[in-house]
Order: sequence, then C-alpha cells, then structure tokens
Amino acid sequence: MNVGSYRVDQKKIIFETGKFIEFDFSIQDTLVFDSKIVVLLDISGDTKFNQNVYAIDFNGEILWQIERSENLDIIGYCPFISIEIQNLKLVSFNWCGFRFTIDPGTGKVNESIFTK
Repeated sequence: MNVGSYRVDQKKIIFETGKFIEFDFSIQDTLVFDSKIVVLLDISGDTKFNQNVYAIDFNGEILWQIERSENLDIIGYCPFISIEIQNLKLVSFNWCGFRFTIDPGTGKVNESIFTK
C-alpha cells in the first residue's frame, strides 16, 4: 500500500500534496505504523502536557491522541520522550520511566510497565 510521503517542518507535517497539519508544539519524532503517522511532540519548558503522542492519517486528519493516564497525572510532569516499534507493537517511553504499549488503532494504552 502506497501511503504517500511527508516532511516535518517544526510544528507542521507537510504532505506531498501541499496539505499540512500543524500542532501546538514542535514535532520531535514521527514514524509510520499501521498505515498511520505516529507523532511525538516535543514538550519542554514550563508546559505540563502528558498526552503528546498522536496518530494522523495521510490526509492530515488526527485519528487519536494517546489516552490519558490518571496515575501519571498524579505524579505530574511525565511527557512521552520516544516512540518505537518493538516486536511489531507500537511502544512509547515517558520521562518518568514507564514503557507503554499502545493500540495503534485507538491510542489506548494496552500495557504500562515501570522500567527504572
């Protein structure tokens, strides 16, 4: 399946058609998984935002934002710092030392494990 191409320019993902989607924060990383672009936003400074992983389609529509974790909200500032594919699963790590396995269709967390 040819999903098209895109490029990242600070806060924007720009598609080969010229259409783009812009986020409120700079884009730290992207990867293509399950015919979606998974986007990791760079959260730094005084901003407290823990839901910085999104999936978009190749038309520039947001499909999901990672589900909110009440437990991590209690801890405080724990943004995600990486997105990866491990053993054919979508995985993200956050600043507080948790590894999350994410459902690529919905953004729901299937598993969270403390790794530190």
